[in-house]
Amino acid sequence: MVKKVLSLAIVIAMLASATQAAFASGLTGASAGSVTANPTNSTVLVDGVSKTFDSYNINDFNFFKLRDIAFVMNGTEKQFAVDWDAEKNAMTLTPEKAYAPAGDEMASKGSSPKIGVPTSQKVFLAGNVNQVNLEAYNIDGYNYFKLRDVGIVLDIGIGWDNASSTISIDSKKGYVDSQASDDLDKAVAEAIIANNKGNFGGGEFFSQAHITLKTETNGKSTTVYAIALYNEYKKTGNKIENVGGVNSPVAITFKTDSAGKLQVEEYWVPANGNKYQSSIIQKFPKDLHDKTDTQFYIKALQSSTLAQAGTHFK
Repeated sequence: MVKKVLSLAIVIAMLASATQAAFASGLTGASAGSVTANPTNSTVLVDGVSKTFDSYNINDFNFFKLRDIAFVMNGTEKQFAVDWDAEKNAMTLTPEKAYAPAGDEMASKGSSPKIGVPTSQKVFLAGNVNQVNLEAYNIDGYNYFKLRDVGIVLDIGIGWDNASSTISIDSKKGYVDSQASDDLDKAVAEAIIANNKGNFGGGEFFSQAHITLKTETNGKSTTVYAIALYNEYKKTGNKIENVGGVNSPVAITFKTDSAGKLQVEEYWVPANGNKYQSSIIQKFPKDLHDKTDTQFYIKALQSSTLAQAGTHFK
């Protein structure tokens, strides 16, 4: 009898602990891998005009419905179509094609925290057989995608103003050119060009574009983990030609000198051949291991270097 009473007491204690954990997050029904999704409180500007989205903030990143973004981009140079294949549980995004509204876009904004569960829905870009690895969560039966991921793969300008807590979605800019630039960002750009200039003979203009994944500081040293694209261009007649370049993950470590200037301490690129992926895993932080596919970033990066060349050769 004593054993039964003790067993019952243990079960009650376990249930109480689980209930307290659920109430601590303010949510019930959470499952493994689930996250707390809070309604986005930031102002959202689309080409300078305030819009209300049904969007959520998860781990300090904002997640939107793909169809809502397609809806507000319709009729701009960044418009894209969204086609759904129920049998394959897949969406196909077609850049430059007009979006056909379904009628339920821009639903009213949520007012309370929800549970987000990683989604299994596949997303493809038209003409590409490889799945696009967009981070996404299912919330109340709808899939919400990380806004920055969408901006990168479709080259849509995505900005953030911390002072006013404002998100901007800009159809007139590419993703790279919409990002804020500081001294560290400029140092990264200079390092990419310095490390590659002259390696692809025949170029008259040297350009770079990069997307920073993470920055780590240790004392006076700062390491930037990024995806970088370096391109060289020349102009023949009225045609701008790409004569060579390289697209790669990079880890650039800077040291601040006595004058307060950033100096390159190490410029790291992955090993060639079959050691390529393993070298990235050894060098990059664990949370970036699934974010180093250069093809995910190529549209935004290529658009930026080509625009630079166009401006240079005017």
